[in-house]
Amino acid sequence: MSSAIDWPATIKKEARGLNGEDLGEVQEVTDIYIITEKGIIDKVFYSIPKDLVKDFDGATIRFKITEEEANNRFLKDKPNST
Repeated sequence: MSSAIDWPATIKKEARGLNGEDLGEVQEVTDIYIITEKGIIDKVFYSIPKDLVKDFDGATIRFKITEEEANNRFLKDKPNST
């Protein structure tokens, strides 16, 4: 993870997994986690640790995990459940 990432700039940006999988849109950034929301009707939320960020290009934040790993380890039923 780059310490040069402007975390507030990631809000409302696309989140992608290791293989380009859709992990939703960044909704919130805390000291430890990035909260993303995926879906329109059947929404799911991920609370992914910042140390799993691979990079941020100004439009998309990429994580060093697959969608399967995100579903198994970081899927939440509410946006603020860390």
